[in-house]
Amino acid sequence: MTKTVKEIITEIKQKMDQIGGLKHVYFVACGGSKAAIFPGLYLLQSEAKTFSATTYTSNEFVHATPKELDERCVAVICSLKATAETVEAVKTANAAGAVTIAMTGNMQTGMAKVGQYVVTYSNGDDQVYSDSNQANSLRIGFELLYQFENWDKYEKAMDAYQYIDEIIAEGKKNCLPAAKAWAEKEKDEPVFYVLASGPNYGVAYSMCCCHFMEMQWKHAVCLHTGEYFHGPFETTDKELPMILLMSEGRTRALDERCLKFLNTYAENFIVIDFKELNGGKIDESVVEFFNPVVMIPIERYYVSQMAEVRGHSMDERRYMWKVEY
Repeated sequence: MTKTVKEIITEIKQKMDQIGGLKHVYFVACGGSKAAIFPGLYLLQSEAKTFSATTYTSNEFVHATPKELDERCVAVICSLKATAETVEAVKTANAAGAVTIAMTGNMQTGMAKVGQYVVTYSNGDDQVYSDSNQANSLRIGFELLYQFENWDKYEKAMDAYQYIDEIIAEGKKNCLPAAKAWAEKEKDEPVFYVLASGPNYGVAYSMCCCHFMEMQWKHAVCLHTGEYFHGPFETTDKELPMILLMSEGRTRALDERCLKFLNTYAENFIVIDFKELNGGKIDESVVEFFNPVVMIPIERYYVSQMAEVRGHSMDERRYMWKVEY
């Protein structure tokens, strides 16, 4: 019988208590899965007091394994279809004595076979977003905080899950006219800038690397709104297509500064604002951490409208799964 995230973390807590406690959580993945584990990473880096968290791309984790990795570490490793390097990352963590949580598409993948614990998540056309990879990486983070540190916002966080699917469904419905207009206008543009901060930086990575580059073969640049003013803003003009992903939370001020600049010096940009999508549904004490769970499906929805206008399927590939690499 598959264990719940709560049951998994409870078992891990019992083990860690006997050997000196949890000291580090590694979030390991590549591609879209790396963007998907970012919510859990951002949460723990923001809130954890007694242990730390970092992220690695799978193959680097294998070839440049951190010396700290041992039995007092948890490795949360994610891949939908269990790419070879990510399966190897699980084996690497196991060999170092770490506790491994394999996040994957189903119990039959290579990840599920080698992970000490397995968390499967919803994916595909009928995806339940409150059970997505993003939502589950966040859920792992919430459980770690609650069980290891008695985190006082836990109940508010659990309550928020009931709103995720509703917010995304409403968001898609409301943004469709704007998304279609944007797609028609920008369909022939060769390069896009995507700007974000804080909880949405992983969303910008997903939009650029996965949805524009992998799925539409468009060049895309992922920029942090805080870093935008330290060089990249010199490329801003009236023609360059840009997407600003506005966050709700502590780093919104960075996004607002960027928006002010764009309103003055740019013209060809759109804003996707989580605060508008949320509409106050998720409690303000935890809302920041849910930004990416909603924003990745919404930004993908925008790019999917472009795919439709261009006649370029989001599933079309030139190299992936087709050639040796």
